[in-house]
Amino acid sequence: MANEKNKNGKEQGQKIVIAERDNIAAVLENGKVTDFFIHRGEVLLGDVYLATVDNILPSIDAAFVNVGTERMGFLHAQDVMGKGSLKDKLSPKQKLVVQVVKEPTGHKGPRVTTQISLPGRFLVLMPNETGVNVSKKIESSRERARLKAILNLIKPVGIGVIIRTEAEGQSEADIQEDLEILLEKWNNIITSAETMTPPNLIYRDQDLLYRVIREACTEETKEIIVDTAFAMNRVQNILQNWHINKNINVTLYKGTEPLLVAMDIHKEIKAALNVKVNMPSGGYLFIQQTEALTVIDVNSGKFVSSATQDETILKTNIEAVHEIARQLRLRNIGGMIIIDFIDMTSRADKLAMLEELEIALEPDKAKPQVGQLSDLGLVELTRHRQGQSLSEIFTKKCPHCQGSGCSIIDFNFATPTAEGEYRAKAAKLKLPVNNYKKNNKNNNQSKQQEETTVQTEQQIPEQQPMPSIEVENPSAVAVQETENREKNKRRGRKNKFEKPQGDKVETPLVVTEDVQTAQTILKPNEEIQPQIAEDVTIISNSEEPELQETPAAEPSSNTSSASEAEQTEEQSSTEAAPEQKTEEKPKRTRRPNRGTSKRTRTKKVKEENAEE
Repeated sequence: MANEKNKNGKEQGQKIVIAERDNIAAVLENGKVTDFFIHRGEVLLGDVYLATVDNILPSIDAAFVNVGTERMGFLHAQDVMGKGSLKDKLSPKQKLVVQVVKEPTGHKGPRVTTQISLPGRFLVLMPNETGVNVSKKIESSRERARLKAILNLIKPVGIGVIIRTEAEGQSEADIQEDLEILLEKWNNIITSAETMTPPNLIYRDQDLLYRVIREACTEETKEIIVDTAFAMNRVQNILQNWHINKNINVTLYKGTEPLLVAMDIHKEIKAALNVKVNMPSGGYLFIQQTEALTVIDVNSGKFVSSATQDETILKTNIEAVHEIARQLRLRNIGGMIIIDFIDMTSRADKLAMLEELEIALEPDKAKPQVGQLSDLGLVELTRHRQGQSLSEIFTKKCPHCQGSGCSIIDFNFATPTAEGEYRAKAAKLKLPVNNYKKNNKNNNQSKQQEETTVQTEQQIPEQQPMPSIEVENPSAVAVQETENREKNKRRGRKNKFEKPQGDKVETPLVVTEDVQTAQTILKPNEEIQPQIAEDVTIISNSEEPELQETPAAEPSSNTSSASEAEQTEEQSSTEAAPEQKTEEKPKRTRRPNRGTSKRTRTKKVKEENAEE
């Protein structure tokens, strides 16, 4: 049934669908929706309120009035009747009768005016104006004069009237009946304003059916579809009283589905809310609305059927012109509009496109004003706002992105490392001490000794939990003493065939004092322990027989020299026994420092373990 009606609509031309249960009406031309009439919201266009002045702001030459809603009404000084400044016209807490001329949008409240206007079928009543004005679309001077003469005779004194285009050719009785209806509405408004307390709603054109027939029903209308029997009777009565075309077919929908779903009006509403709009040729539009303006971008898409590029661009732009005019009415877009057409090189093509745009926007009652075509292919136009846009009625802001379409990701900045975590990472880190020693083999001897000292300090904690540094790290003084002793022995080898001289024998240094000095250099904060002397005595006792054999094996050339050498040797052996015993040890190893240190270290460790 719906498909048959759609086919009939395409054949018959204009069709009007009125769903009073949903307060939505749609006008279809050749099967496409061209206009929506929606009565939804707290504040509607044309409502009359009894308001009070809340705040007067001379800096912006405006005032805010309380109309009984969440947001204040904005009243500009130009919309206030009278002469003088704004403070002379208004005062705080003053009562005013205002009418909504712009519905609230976004975060802005409704805009109101004190110049009340009540539209009718053939006339528009202006109670606070004087005189009679005729629509410019009535071109016949004789008809204009006739209508103006009729109104001057029947209208009350002190009331202004605007004659609409629909009044052309109407009789005096029809015009007078329409004027009487409007005067009755105005009298009701005055009575309510005197009896009610502000802020309060005085008048609202709640009759959606009456408004749709008044605004959209023309001679081209062939069918009107309603969803209730009461609406059907009212439509028939209005058509008879207004003497509208009798060929209009009034139909009552009796299906189980909602009327808007059966007529596919809901699909048109969803399509009008999308950003992308596809065109029949393959091109498409991008329509994006913002707080300041609306941007429309034209793209050729898949349309490549023309012979040349210029022809393809011209056809795409002309097709986009008609679709843009339709979308502006469907979406009820107002304010500044920027259209980005495809760039054209030919001046004739540009003129043809602009002419087509003017023709397509002519039926729009919002009266769009088209600017010039810029060098970048942009066209600017303005359109008067009439109520809320389609997106403001059927959409709401996303709680996550607040209507921007994008959500902010988590930054995940690096936090300061905890102390325990930092210590765990430091424990896993291995210092390159061994590699440093391998890469620096050619360093001098002093650096090698320092590295050896550092290596021994690192190895001993692994073997024993409580190391002793006294024996493990021999000082530089002990190393120097062993070198001096080697030099003395070499001198004795060279002069073994000569007479030994007793006066050249050097008196040995006290080992305990030297070791104590070495220990003081290594650890100045610790006291000298008596274990150092014991270690030296242990070393001397273990090496005593080896040191006694070496002088006895030396041959002598003269008897006198041998006797003197024996006496000197006896004296030196008794006095310097500890020194000779320590000097003989390095003969077995070429590096006495390491040999003595290792054996002394092991013995020292054993003694400490025994003492513990």
